[in-house]
Amino acid sequence: MDDAGNTIDVMIHSALLNTGKVLMWGILQGAPDPPPLWTPAKLYDPIANTITDVSTTFDGDIVCAGESILPNGDVIVAGGTIIPTVTGGAGLANTTFFNPATGTWTQGTLMNNPRWYPTTVEVGNGNILVLSGHNQTGTVSVEQLETYNQTTGVWTGLPPSANDPDPGPEFLYPRMDLLPSGKVFKSAPAQQSDMFNPTTNTWAHLAKMNFGDRYYTGHVLIPGTSQVMVVGGTPTNAQGGGSYATNTTETIDLSQPSPIWVEGATLDDPRYNHMLLFLADGSLIVVGGNAGPGHYSQPVQAAEIYSFATQQWTLMASQLGVRAYHSVANLLPDGRVFSAGSTSGDTWMNNGQTLPTYNHYFEIFSPPYLYNGTRPTITSSPATISYGQQFSISTPDADTISSVALAMPSADTHADDMNQHYVPLQFSIGAGSLTVTAPVNGNLAPPGYYMLVIVNNNGVPSVMPFVQIPLSQS
Repeated sequence: MDDAGNTIDVMIHSALLNTGKVLMWGILQGAPDPPPLWTPAKLYDPIANTITDVSTTFDGDIVCAGESILPNGDVIVAGGTIIPTVTGGAGLANTTFFNPATGTWTQGTLMNNPRWYPTTVEVGNGNILVLSGHNQTGTVSVEQLETYNQTTGVWTGLPPSANDPDPGPEFLYPRMDLLPSGKVFKSAPAQQSDMFNPTTNTWAHLAKMNFGDRYYTGHVLIPGTSQVMVVGGTPTNAQGGGSYATNTTETIDLSQPSPIWVEGATLDDPRYNHMLLFLADGSLIVVGGNAGPGHYSQPVQAAEIYSFATQQWTLMASQLGVRAYHSVANLLPDGRVFSAGSTSGDTWMNNGQTLPTYNHYFEIFSPPYLYNGTRPTITSSPATISYGQQFSISTPDADTISSVALAMPSADTHADDMNQHYVPLQFSIGAGSLTVTAPVNGNLAPPGYYMLVIVNNNGVPSVMPFVQIPLSQS
C-alpha cells in the first residue's frame, strides 16, 4: 500500500462516481448515543488528493442500506437504519440520491417496505431490483421484492411469486449477479443458491454450495461467461461476527443445464468481511477481511490477486489498517485501488479486545501492472455509446493492445459490491486507432457509466475515461 490519508469519520459505504471521485458515508467516530439522525458523508478526489464534506442535511440514517449507481450516474441508496436502533437492526423505507454533478443529496419516493441490510442490483433494462433486509421492527426479513424505475421515480412491489425463497432473518445482503441471460443469480449467504427470472417474476432452486452457508463472502461474474465465483466467507453469522474464515472458493457455470458448484483455487489467507474487486486488467483483488471469531479479530492485511489465466492467487503488500467489518474498496480510474473504513475501534464488537484504530485513514494500493512498463494512452474516446455500436478509440499504442473492456464503477458496503461488471469487448486494430464493438444488450452491460480500459501486451492498462450507455439505449 503506497499512500494514505484521513477520511475523518468511519466510512461504511462507498461508490466511485463518474466524476472520478469516491463518495463515502458512514458514522461519526465517538458519536453520542443515540447518534445524530443525519449521515456524515465525504467526497474524495484522488487527483487533487482532497476530501470534502458532503454530509446529508435531513433526518434519516442511510447506513446499512443497499446502494447502486443509476444509469444517469446518480447513486441510489435504498433503506437505512432507524435511530435509535433495535437488536437485529430496524429498517427505513427511505430512498436517497446523490448527484455527482451538484455534490448534493436528495430524497425520493419511499419504498413499499422498510429495509435494513438489503441488496440492490441493476437489471438489464436499467431498473433497480431490491430484496431482503429487516423490516421496521428489526425482527422479520422482508420477503417482497420491488423495483425502482429511474424514468418514473416509482417503486413497484412485485407479486408473491417473486418473494424471496430464502428470507431467513440471518440471510441479509444476499449476493446477487445479473447474468447474460437477463436472470439474476443469488449465490450466498445461504448454501442454497437460487435463480430469479425478472420476466416471469419467479424463482428456481439450483445447486447448493459445497462449503455450506457463506456469510460475508465475495462474489463476481467471471468476465465473458455465465460463471459466478464466490471467495472466502464464514459458515456462521452469530452476534458479533462469524466463527472462523475459509480460504476456499467455488464456481458455478450457469450456462449448463444442471449447474453444480465446483471448488477452485484456495486463497493464501482465510478471510471474510473482505472486498473482492476487478482490477483494470480484468484480474481480481481481495482486500482486507479477518479470520475471526468476531468481526475484527485476526485481521488479514495482505491483499491477494487472482489471475483467471493461471487460476492462482498471489500475495501482495499489506495494509497498515484493519480493514475488516464495515470496510470498503474501489478501483480508481488510474488503475489503483482505494481502501478505507472498518469500525475496529468498537470494542463491544471485538469480543472485548482493543484493536489498533486506523479507521479514519484510507490507503491506496498500486497493483503490479503499474510497474510493468509504459502505460498505453487513450487520446480520444466517445462520451456515450449504444448497444451493438461500433466506435473508435484513438491511441498511439494501437498495435500493442491485447484487450479492451468496460469496468462498471463499484458501489459497495459490508463486503459486497452489488453491481460488479467487467465486460470484455471485441475490437480490431487500425492505424492509431481501435474499432470496438459495444455490448449487444443491457444483460451484458446494464445502462450507465463505465470506465473504458485498453490493456497492452505487457498487461499494463491505460488510465480509464468514463463512457455512458444511456438508459434510452436499453
